[in-house]
Amino acid sequence: MKSSDEKKTRLVSTRMTQAQFENVRERAKKRNMHVSSFIVDSAVHSDKQLNPHQVMQIHNLMNQAADACAATNPKLADQIRKEADALWQF
Repeated sequence: MKSSDEKKTRLVSTRMTQAQFENVRERAKKRNMHVSSFIVDSAVHSDKQLNPHQVMQIHNLMNQAADACAATNPKLADQIRKEADALWQF
């Protein structure tokens, strides 16, 4: 049983365009979440998003890692690049 501070007792509604809803629904689906859970999670953790500079640093680091192992393990380098590319889809 959930403790009283874990129970969801507040109901909030919002209006959005159909296009906004489709975007939210698709993003929730990619994370295997319900729309309401996705909206709450996004709002609660919005201050923890990466800024463009941090994204570029991660991108560069992934490229450096792939380059470093390319000479000795080309398959691993390809895997790193593919997984890094998948991250940018979020």
